[in-house]
Amino acid sequence: MEDALRINAAGLTRHQVKVDRQLAPLPPILTDKHKVLMILVNLFSNAKYAMDGVPTEERRLAVKLEHSAADRIRLEVRDSGMGIAPELLTRIFQYGFTTRQSGHGFGLHSSALAAQELGGSLTVQSEGAGHGATFTLELPLHSARAPHDA
Repeated sequence: MEDALRINAAGLTRHQVKVDRQLAPLPPILTDKHKVLMILVNLFSNAKYAMDGVPTEERRLAVKLEHSAADRIRLEVRDSGMGIAPELLTRIFQYGFTTRQSGHGFGLHSSALAAQELGGSLTVQSEGAGHGATFTLELPLHSARAPHDA
């Protein structure tokens, strides 16, 4: 989470986005760091652009990391941006779908596929235009211990 925030730090600062962190301590997680990083970098970048039309004092990016179940973790990215119309929520992860004029529609599609490859999921919630959006990445929590010898 922190690595992805560092990668996006210059853009978030330039767009005057305030980041609120709520990060629970977690045990080591055995996963593909590069895929998780790619997903989070994309989510933070999208959130930054979603807040372009919001007054600077209202630009908030809330990131949350927590246990969601005994064997899963939840990474939540919530923005105070333009939101997503209800009719678009079912299409948001489709290949080539974008709401940005300069977007290509690969980021969320690739992120959803990567989440599935990791044994997790990427979902979105929004109450519609003007209400921001929340993207939730759930991943399995694998023990980082070596397997027992049989």
